[in-house]
Amino acid sequence: MDENRSIRRRSLLLAGAGLAAGSMAVGAPPAQAAPSSRAASAAPAATIDHVLYWNQVLRDTFRGLVKGAASPGRLTRTAAMMNGAVYDSANSASRATVAGGIGQPYLIRVPVPAGTAPDVSTAIDHAAYGVLSALYPKASYPQFDFAAALGTAQAAIPGSVTQAQREQAAAIGSRVAQVMLVTRRNDGADATIVYVPGDRPGDWRPTGADAALDPHWGRVRPFTMASGNQFRPSYPQGARTVGELIGNTTYLAHVEELRDVGGVGAPGRTADQTRAAHFWANDVDGTYKPPGQLLAITQSVAGLLPDRSELTNAKLFAWMSLALADAAIAAWDTKYDTDIDLWRPETAIHLHATHPDAGWRPESRDRAGTSFSPPFPAFISGHATFAGAWSQVLRNYVGRDDFAFEAGTDDPYAQGATRSFTSFGAAAREDALSRVWLGVHYRFDGEYGLATGQRVADWATRSRLGPPTDVHASDSFGRTVTGGWGTADSGGDWWVGDPASGYSADGGKGQVVLPAPGVSRSAYLHQVLTTDTDLTLTFSVDKAATGGGVYVSAVGRKVDGSGTYRALVLLRADGGVSLQLRRADATGAETDIGTASQIPGLSVTPGMPLRVRFQVTGAAPTTLRAKVWPAATGEPSAWQVSATDSTADLQGAGSTGLLVYLSGSATSVPVTLSVDDFKAVRTI
Repeated sequence: MDENRSIRRRSLLLAGAGLAAGSMAVGAPPAQAAPSSRAASAAPAATIDHVLYWNQVLRDTFRGLVKGAASPGRLTRTAAMMNGAVYDSANSASRATVAGGIGQPYLIRVPVPAGTAPDVSTAIDHAAYGVLSALYPKASYPQFDFAAALGTAQAAIPGSVTQAQREQAAAIGSRVAQVMLVTRRNDGADATIVYVPGDRPGDWRPTGADAALDPHWGRVRPFTMASGNQFRPSYPQGARTVGELIGNTTYLAHVEELRDVGGVGAPGRTADQTRAAHFWANDVDGTYKPPGQLLAITQSVAGLLPDRSELTNAKLFAWMSLALADAAIAAWDTKYDTDIDLWRPETAIHLHATHPDAGWRPESRDRAGTSFSPPFPAFISGHATFAGAWSQVLRNYVGRDDFAFEAGTDDPYAQGATRSFTSFGAAAREDALSRVWLGVHYRFDGEYGLATGQRVADWATRSRLGPPTDVHASDSFGRTVTGGWGTADSGGDWWVGDPASGYSADGGKGQVVLPAPGVSRSAYLHQVLTTDTDLTLTFSVDKAATGGGVYVSAVGRKVDGSGTYRALVLLRADGGVSLQLRRADATGAETDIGTASQIPGLSVTPGMPLRVRFQVTGAAPTTLRAKVWPAATGEPSAWQVSATDSTADLQGAGSTGLLVYLSGSATSVPVTLSVDDFKAVRTI
């Protein structure tokens, strides 16, 4: 990357789960309607699906947002937070009637006392309300009235539901919403990055008055992926630089295709391609934008499934929203965080090296009829990445690709239009190609975007919300790995701190080398994300502790950007062992929780394995308790340290792992820590 860059309602009435839409040819847009003063304009029938109701509220919310607040990344983040919370609330409340719930929790499973049956719909209502009202507070967004939307939803709860069932469910939904909000509080969505456009041929530069939109979004913490670049695609034709890309024959052919089919009045674009281009656009404020359209089509598909219910829809919309949110992060990572921040077709044609055309304009138009290109780099297409993710979620959920359905749109140049498809893949491909016919993307932007989105969604649906299980992660280290710890038996890949060369796995143990006094090392399983963990592991060190000792911390909850809860085992120079509960904030500053316990009668020798168990349960407050003992003996029945803590930033869901630190006064180095039998299970 260049060194000069610091980085470079129309409401749908709820009729079961169906989509109400008419048919209208593409034409001039109507005047933009004023945003609705209510978040939901359609009163529910006597019995409604509350998942679908709140997704209608969500789409109306999208319509009422403008400019940066309505960027694709921010909308998908909102959808993932709301539908993730809706799923966890439904999953928790349903355990009274569905054995094990509907699947693994996303972040939290709220305990339900035996003999009680909280109302699932009420739990959903309060989870959705809690998330949306916090993200869009009335003081800043007076156009939304989520309290009214909540009241409308609750008015549809059957009279047979008791007040006790409502209150218990409301508490579940509110607690789930709060956990989601805390978990995402420091995810990087509000980061500020100065983006300086490049000046090389091929570098993106503004095509209008708007500056680069959300150049930091590829660095936002994902909802299911390990990192924003986990599924980063290669470049077309194997290009390594923007110069190589714009010089290859594929790129040149795609530019000529855009001249022919992508401009205003393009001679090579058919009438149906023009209709499709505007049908999939939804780029202007006042529409539900591309994420909203895909969620609306998801609702249409859900209404055609034979086994649809509020609970199945909770899982479907959670999977869909998590995948779309990560698709946005993956697309923006590729757009901004690589060496190729590709210019839009209109710039390429205006500045063409041999036959520039300063008068060429894309078919994409705002409500006033003025042509425009979205204010961010072309490669890869966000629309196509979303479409790929959407189609793969439905393909995995339904179990096949061939599925006939009808779709609608909000775009002002296709208002009221519908299109019919016989497969998810066909709809996704048309969505991707529509950006070529609209003149804002090269064909390969869509091809690579589709593939990236599919990979993101396949990961999301296979790694989250699976069949109920109590095991978060386990690892016996029965593999040989150097430069890290590789992949755990369950729980995903180990993330290790720098340098990776200090970590290895062999002979049934993971090993960490501490080469000098004052050195610390860490390893985490970021795929584990929960509020409730019972963590056990076995460890040993190869030398007797010296100086201030060796500090080994089992981490039961690491809330990214906020801090950790730890059970610290101190191996002292006299051979003794102490145990201390501790929290650390985002800067690493540590605070003891309660008092340390000196373990009576326990004396450690080099190579002697110790077993530690650390439970981290609940949120606001969190209950912490731990114990440590020789691995050769039985586990003690009593917890040796216990406490509760309500530090606000740590009342979310987090990952699990361990930390090790060698005292700055240690005299015997290097020290090697060996780890075995790592297991994290659910406490609730």
